Amino acid sequence: NPSLKLVSLCFLVMKILEFSVRRMLDELVYVPLDFESRYVGKEVIGVFGYRFGKSGMSLGLSGLTSLFGVVGLQELSYITSGVALIWTVTAVQLGNLVPSRAEAESAYKKMKSS
Repeated sequence: NPSLKLVSLCFLVMKILEFSVRRMLDELVYVPLDFESRYVGKEVIGVFGYRFGKSGMSLGLSGLTSLFGVVGLQELSYITSGVALIWTVTAVQLGNLVPSRAEAESAYKKMKSS
C-alpha cells in the first residue's frame, strides 16, 4: 500500500504540472485564434473538457469498483497505460488531420476568391 508521503508527493507533482505547464499550454493553443473563437473555445473546453472529464473519470472508476470489486494499484496502472496509449494514438491521428499553415492559407485564398 502506498504511504501517505508517496501519495502526497504524487499529488504535489500533479498540481505543480497542472498549474505550471498545462495552463501555459492551454493559452498557447488559443493564441492564433481570433477573439471570438478564443473566448468560445475556452468556455466550451472549460465546461466540457475539465468538468465533465473529471466527473466522467470518477464515474468510470466507481463503475470499475462496482463491476470488479477493489481495483488495486497494479490494475489501475495497467488501465492508465492502456488509456495513455489510446490517447497518444488518437492525438497523433488528429494532429495529422490539421492542415499546415501553407495549406490553410491556400484554402483561405481559394475560399475568399470564390
